[in-house]
Amino acid sequence: MPKILQKILDYLFLLRIPLLAPVWTILILGWISGNQYAHFGGSFIGDNTGNSAINLWTILIGFSLIVASIYVVNQIVDIESDRINHKLFLLPNGIISVRTAWICAFLCAIIGIVTSFFYDGVILFLFIAGLLLGYLYNLPPFQLKNCAWGGVLANSLGHGMITFLVGWYASKIGTTIDTQVMVKGLLSSVAPALANGAVFLATTIPDADGDQLTGKKTFCVKYGEKVTAVTAALFCFGALGFSFFIENNFWVMAVPTIISLLFFVSFAIFPKRDLAFKTFKWPVFLLSFSVALFVPEYGFLILATFAGSRAYYQIRFGIEYPTFKSK
Repeated sequence: MPKILQKILDYLFLLRIPLLAPVWTILILGWISGNQYAHFGGSFIGDNTGNSAINLWTILIGFSLIVASIYVVNQIVDIESDRINHKLFLLPNGIISVRTAWICAFLCAIIGIVTSFFYDGVILFLFIAGLLLGYLYNLPPFQLKNCAWGGVLANSLGHGMITFLVGWYASKIGTTIDTQVMVKGLLSSVAPALANGAVFLATTIPDADGDQLTGKKTFCVKYGEKVTAVTAALFCFGALGFSFFIENNFWVMAVPTIISLLFFVSFAIFPKRDLAFKTFKWPVFLLSFSVALFVPEYGFLILATFAGSRAYYQIRFGIEYPTFKSK
């Protein structure tokens, strides 16, 4: 691989491209849930959603930059634990300097916020709220990720509720938004919030050893694997219940959640670490597949992201990532 191409790809994957895909899924789920014209087999192109489709693509790119900024800051803060857990080699191995990473985080945040200026105050508020929550999650004095319930709450609100509402509101731009409509949006966002909380809880289990060594007080470090697994299952139950309150096309959320519940219940009964990977990876895939049934273009985007990421990490570091296999 030519060195200049390698360097460009290093900076691109510093933004955690594989982890942006679940964010896209929740955001597009919000768009489907808020859009009465969204339908099975439909698409952004050639649909009767008009400006809603254009708004979504632009907003999705802008919000992706906000989340990418948060991911870069997370890697800066987590250099030592990532080194112990043998993860994310770019910063721990000195391939990209911390100073350069800070610059990347700043530029992504600024460009993302500027994107929101093309819309109204609601989009600006959601973008800023997501960015601030991400920094509260990573940076002192709060560092919510080092608090048992703080990490769960931040991920539920950030990756779940706020991300969903960004997509949901993207489908409403140009229409009349009253209190009743906003209540529908907030109620619809509870299911993805709880689902993200469930997935996040499962992710804390494989990283518990490294987190404990670096002084983190994650949910699993504080309460242990069994309590974490049971709590994740309860969150998934809650996500299923609230999925029936989603404004439009509730089954896009409900069906994957029903299937995912099998993983979470099995994991709660047999909290083994190899099951943890299936528990937090398969639900993301199932929801992405469900969303792609409404937006076929998104299915191609996911496949391209997966294939490109696999090629990069295999060629660059000799590892198979992303993968559905356990470590």
